[in-house]
Amino acid sequence: MPDKFDRERLIKLLGMLGSAHDGEVLNAARHIEAMVRAGGRDWDKLLSPAPATAVPKRSSDKADLRKLDELLAATQVSDILKLRLAALRDALKAGRIGDRDRHLLRMLHRKAVIDGTLVTV
Repeated sequence: MPDKFDRERLIKLLGMLGSAHDGEVLNAARHIEAMVRAGGRDWDKLLSPAPATAVPKRSSDKADLRKLDELLAATQVSDILKLRLAALRDALKAGRIGDRDRHLLRMLHRKAVIDGTLVTV
């Protein structure tokens, strides 16, 4: 049986609960309660959070730290880039590194390996 619960109507009725007119508030509350009962739901079901979605797996912080340390130790990496890498390392250790920075790190590391700047074991 398809779910026929009218979420948009519920949202509108909930908005009416803030009305300055008591009759409008009471009427909205009664309609909301009737909607919940008619939908075969209860308040607990209605207000429970949506199921969690799977989070894509990301590389471990340990692996990223290793890549950062290899880049920082390389003699052919410029001092300016090392400053940015050191800031990335600090952010990673503090748990504040974003997906874009992780991607940048992987790309820089891969390029350094391809160019022969790094020799991975």
